[in-house]
Amino acid sequence: MQLIIIGFGPVAGYKYSRCIQTALKDGSITSYKVVDLESQREAVLARLEGVPRPPDDMVFIPDEKLECGWPATKEWLKIHGGLFREGENAKYVITTEPRFHEDYINAGLDTGSDVLVAKPAVLPSDNGILDASIYRERMELIAHKAQACKANSGVICLGRHHEIYEDHFRKPLQAMVDRLRSPITSIHLKTASGVWNLPDEFYSREDHPYKYGYGMLLHGAYHYVDIFSQLLLMNRIVYPEENFQIKMKGFKAGPEDQNIRIPLSASRLVNGYNGSKDHLVAHEHYGETDIIVAYSLCLKSSGRVLTFGTVSLEQTTPGLRSWQEFPEVPYNINGRLHCTDIDARIGPFFGIAANVTKSPIGARIGENDLRGQNMGSVVTRSNARLTGTQGFFRSQNFERPYSNSYSYSAEAEIFKLWLQGANTGSDFNSHVPTCAILEALLKVARQPHETQVIDYDYALPSYLPNEELEDPWYSHMDDATSFSYKTG
Repeated sequence: MQLIIIGFGPVAGYKYSRCIQTALKDGSITSYKVVDLESQREAVLARLEGVPRPPDDMVFIPDEKLECGWPATKEWLKIHGGLFREGENAKYVITTEPRFHEDYINAGLDTGSDVLVAKPAVLPSDNGILDASIYRERMELIAHKAQACKANSGVICLGRHHEIYEDHFRKPLQAMVDRLRSPITSIHLKTASGVWNLPDEFYSREDHPYKYGYGMLLHGAYHYVDIFSQLLLMNRIVYPEENFQIKMKGFKAGPEDQNIRIPLSASRLVNGYNGSKDHLVAHEHYGETDIIVAYSLCLKSSGRVLTFGTVSLEQTTPGLRSWQEFPEVPYNINGRLHCTDIDARIGPFFGIAANVTKSPIGARIGENDLRGQNMGSVVTRSNARLTGTQGFFRSQNFERPYSNSYSYSAEAEIFKLWLQGANTGSDFNSHVPTCAILEALLKVARQPHETQVIDYDYALPSYLPNEELEDPWYSHMDDATSFSYKTG
């Protein structure tokens, strides 16, 4: 089995190369091929330096070939790269710029091959600009296609196997929904990416760009919208037959707002500042930098509110960028430094809140040392007499060292399972509900004064089974052990 990696960027270089080397050792794959643009040849070769086993083949697409359109590019890859051939024994990993994902996904699925793609899986465009109106529809199309050809598909995202969000937050919350047969009544999610872009960078950037009609929502925020989507679907345990509907309204800020949000007097002090784009004109081609919404999940039949809360997805937040020239480092774009909070409650019975923060390591060596450690905390409040937990309050703290972050290990788990031909818990179909919410959020970003309403009639996914927790804190207790004495 050959692994074909299309797009060997910074993430593939420092995240996925370890998974590939492990798969070669355990026999999940027998060889691998790297495909990228000719203009990226030197960067790709540099990323491959030092890997225990280099690729068996490398293919570099002439940049001008992309300008000829997808049919010409696909034909060139068939002839010169040996890709997308019927009956081939190959698996495809796609980590290109997201605008090109869908064409490569379809080409791989057309041969019946397994396909793994970095989030976001699709990014439909019209004349090079995101078309948000068909976002969910396009995800549905590739999901149906993968199911029809029985391909093992996967989307690389951080939430599905995350130690904090999955093991210490979602699983206990779902177990309590099932135990109490009571729905989630509120979810509040807040993430801060810590990115500071200079005005001209909104115009020039190709890595995590804004000029193609998308921004924060399809950059780092995708991960957290995906987690949010999973949490809402847990209400299916209590209301399996009801039709759900989501209503949301909110506000967004974009590149054109930045100069009144971040003083130009500060931006002008940063090494590399270019004043040519100090006054960006607002238009639909720029993606959002920050967005916040209030929402409700309702029963469609009656309009009654089941779950409500807020979702705040921001990048204009504290990070690492300061006055000196920002160093060239893989994937740490302009000082990104994450901090995320998620809080969910089950009425008067149970509440759980998680925080995950990335912070520079204590042994930082100079201003250019961007290594970070991950810290997580989970606070649980429980009406113990009713829920059967061991106590009313618990606070837990966790830590991950540099090079083994929560996000890395979670994404690597998806990669590993997919390479082994196993269920990743992150197939294309499982991301359709996420994309439905994303489409609504993208519409909020374009029409912030209008309420967006979407049907949310998705079943509880098979990758979210009801299971009793092994954590003894959640053990059922009778009255004799719950309290030190009985009254009456």
